[in-house]
Amino acid sequence: MSKHTSLTHHWLIRLQKAYRQLVSESPFYAKLADARTLDDLQWIRQLYYLSSDFTSAVALRYGSCLDPRFRDAFGEHAAEEVTHPHDLCVWMREFGFLAADEEPTSVPPSLETLAYGSYFIRSVMREPISHQVITLNLMAEGMAQDMFATINPQLAERGLPPKGYWKVHEKADMKHQILGLDLIPDHEPDSPAGKRYARIAWEVASLARQTLDSWGGIPSALRQKLPLPQDLDT
Repeated sequence: MSKHTSLTHHWLIRLQKAYRQLVSESPFYAKLADARTLDDLQWIRQLYYLSSDFTSAVALRYGSCLDPRFRDAFGEHAAEEVTHPHDLCVWMREFGFLAADEEPTSVPPSLETLAYGSYFIRSVMREPISHQVITLNLMAEGMAQDMFATINPQLAERGLPPKGYWKVHEKADMKHQILGLDLIPDHEPDSPAGKRYARIAWEVASLARQTLDSWGGIPSALRQKLPLPQDLDT
């Protein structure tokens, strides 16, 4: 790894890990540990929307990317995500979260789920590739790795085998979170561009935390607001 590449890896990954820790402290996970029935796991219906928006975002990114440095990586990522919403539907039908003839959209998304998923699409449609890599890979995939590492054993304990959709995320998210990071422009953390990188990380983490809190039934007034990058001890 070159000196040019290692600078971004050093401080941006430390920032990512700090925000991942804060997101993983959502009360959603305590609620998950106490879940006893399928009614306690209805957040899975929300996960369908998030999976669909993410899959659409990485497909749009690949389709619109003209930079040859990123085309192969973005294409690989899109191809590996393309079946995930369908895979989740198959699992939900098998274990009683969806009736045989029920559409996965029969339960509407929460505003928090919409906001988080919409941020993925906005990143691809309006922002530069560096924004997309930090949003869709470094942050979203990093936090997804934490989420599935916690959720999958909990599902198994409740007689819900984390196969298919769940199983594939155990390893894929670890690989996807660093995809493209070595190709984005490198900046000092205190530079204007570095501060923009940090702001993106905060925005994505904040939306993820709000989404998880909402899935856990935490009232908006009681939800933790994540500190800005300059207020973190990293």
